[in-house]
Amino acid sequence: MTQIIKLQAAEINIDPKEVAVYLGYYSVKPDEAADALMCDCAEEFRNCASFIACCEKVPVKIKNGVDLGFMKVNSKSLEKNLAGCDYAYIMAATTGIDAHRLIERNSVISPLKGVVTDCVGSAAIEAFCDKLNSSFENAEYLRPRFSPGYGDLPLECQRNIVEFLQTKKNIGMSLTDSLMMVPVKSVTAIIGIGKEKNKCTGPGCMICKKTDCPYR
Repeated sequence: MTQIIKLQAAEINIDPKEVAVYLGYYSVKPDEAADALMCDCAEEFRNCASFIACCEKVPVKIKNGVDLGFMKVNSKSLEKNLAGCDYAYIMAATTGIDAHRLIERNSVISPLKGVVTDCVGSAAIEAFCDKLNSSFENAEYLRPRFSPGYGDLPLECQRNIVEFLQTKKNIGMSLTDSLMMVPVKSVTAIIGIGKEKNKCTGPGCMICKKTDCPYR
């Protein structure tokens, strides 16, 4: 059965350091003006966002590809990520249509503010997904989130996940013909449930920079 989860904006920590990384501040610290703009955009985004997700637990079979019940796919990357897992969570999460419209509106008002708001949204949806993952049963046994488009997992798998979870009905998230998610700050992911505690404490595989992770 598909589970629907809603969190209040106050429960989501939008880390300014993560926003800065999305903006390209890796080794350089943002100046006061940039810090102030990030804080303003984060507050505005938080006031608009509706953090909602849906997920369902499915069996995993790996033989001549990966069989998740609702879809079968040939992906060596996903096979490696799910190796040793008998089950996985299939998840979709979004920050909502009002946050989507805020990004569009700010992009028209000011290209700079639009970019910063977009980066705030990226940090927010990842923080939301991290929060969700930590709330799942046996969270310490979960593999890193693996999303369509990562490694050799086809982006077309988005359609299978969206249809399986009925995301349009359950959380208001849909796909365009070009496989873009609407609202734009949305995530779909496959999360393996391992039998040993997770050796990876980083974010989902889509944004993680750790090249020697055993699940990549």
